[in-house]
Amino acid sequence: MIGVISREYQRAAVEEFFELFKTPWEHCREGGAYDVVITTDPAVPVPPAKLVIAFGSESTPHDGRNGITIRSREERRDIEWEGAIIPVYGQLATFENQPVPFLSPGRDSASHYPGLSGCGFLRVGYDLFDEVRFLLRKGQPVDRAQVPTLDIHIDMLRNWILERGIPLVEIPPSPYGYDFITCLTHDIDFMGIRDHKFDHTMLGFLYRSLVPKYTRGLDKKTARERFFKNLRAVFSLPLVQAGLLPDIWYPLDKYAEVEKELKSTFFFIPFKGQAGKPAGGKTARYRAARYDVGRYREQIRSLQDQGREVGLHGIDLWHDSGKGRDEVAVIRGITGTDRVGVRMHWLYFSEETPKCLEEAGIYYDSTLGYNETVGFRSGTTQVFRLPGTSNVFELPLHVQDTAMLYPGRMGVSEPQAIALCNGLLEKFESYGGAFTVNWHDRSLAPERNWDSAYLALLGQLRARKTWFAAAGDAVDWFEKRRDSRFDPAAYSGCVPRVRMRKEDGEEGLALAIRVHRPVRSSGGIQGFRNSFVDYPVKIDEAIATGY
Repeated sequence: MIGVISREYQRAAVEEFFELFKTPWEHCREGGAYDVVITTDPAVPVPPAKLVIAFGSESTPHDGRNGITIRSREERRDIEWEGAIIPVYGQLATFENQPVPFLSPGRDSASHYPGLSGCGFLRVGYDLFDEVRFLLRKGQPVDRAQVPTLDIHIDMLRNWILERGIPLVEIPPSPYGYDFITCLTHDIDFMGIRDHKFDHTMLGFLYRSLVPKYTRGLDKKTARERFFKNLRAVFSLPLVQAGLLPDIWYPLDKYAEVEKELKSTFFFIPFKGQAGKPAGGKTARYRAARYDVGRYREQIRSLQDQGREVGLHGIDLWHDSGKGRDEVAVIRGITGTDRVGVRMHWLYFSEETPKCLEEAGIYYDSTLGYNETVGFRSGTTQVFRLPGTSNVFELPLHVQDTAMLYPGRMGVSEPQAIALCNGLLEKFESYGGAFTVNWHDRSLAPERNWDSAYLALLGQLRARKTWFAAAGDAVDWFEKRRDSRFDPAAYSGCVPRVRMRKEDGEEGLALAIRVHRPVRSSGGIQGFRNSFVDYPVKIDEAIATGY
């Protein structure tokens, strides 16, 4: 059991952190018995434990008792742990005369481990829960997008505990038998080129078709084939506009053909011709959709019949809950479902957005990602509850086709884009979570022709141990994981039992209970290495509520 001592303003961050690091814990109470105590508040006495971990950049009574001297304090500095570079967004302290430098920014140490007998004490020079608050509220800048910072904090904490020889049990953030979850999603900004005549969109299509923009890294044969494919599309426009040929931009059939049996999620814009309020000084002129989602009720319900999910591509919900309720009502009216997920058009998001989402009755959001790059805006692979809400979940967005392949953004070649995705996938295989991809409506069609890149990505994913889930199903799985509680009084052999919410007739993928048993070795602080075993817990076989 882990006991936690924190400052009052950090309590929400502490509780969310331990939903991500799903292991038995509690706020320290008088008379409580703990294997590990984590403290960020030096004013509160620490009960005895096998390991005490004191986080913070300020001098504390713990420092005096353990002979620790702070050398320096700086804002926003990178640290290093086992070869990984980790950004610290708050204040960071380094220490004098440290025997075991866990975290080394340059030549200085940001940690201290004095003494190995009796109560182990680890001093870390930043505030863990302030870092969690920053990541989930503000998010990481573009230049740190590739680092799953919050997940590395969890990994470090787990390793420090196990290296002390303390057993640990947790529920990992992936279903039993899988390394991670994959959510394929599509923002539907366009439903067809017939909605456009001689406007900005049509002129851009003609220009990019005749003057190819997406040929970087292609061999001459492929580039030539795509150019002629674009020419055929241009010359077919009169027949397409007349309704004599299929619309070259209509996305729904194309994705069903490419994804086959895989589950995916489609986010539709609720109103035709509404650009919404601009954000950050941007013009909203080109943000308005030219299609009426109501015309596609039959096609959308066909998607649902195929097991695919339909969500909202929000216009004004990011800043106005009243307008957001109107947007949600459109999608509910078409789909007949109460639980609606949203991704904001152009990824608009502000500090007031979580409150607007909750007031509009949104189940989950999948906006927090980057337009300019790929990676971990919130520093995690996992679904989390948005700060300031009681029950709105965030499914972070990790990869956008346009972020990688647009010349004005990353502008990488298609092979480089797949390599970028593979680099991210290695992190998901290590940390679990839900890998969320946004491949846009027009991206399988001329003039982009990114269907080969998408097929290559799907091939890479199919070769891994991943569960392909609609976004809402992935969030629902994480919600069930959050609802689970360790029952210290119930065991099956050496495996703790788990209590969780159970609804009548409910079935689902199994959770895993991961039991870590440190094994003595010559490495590590205390000479232990980690060995773990996973045990399945079927959601539909779980113990009923009543922890």
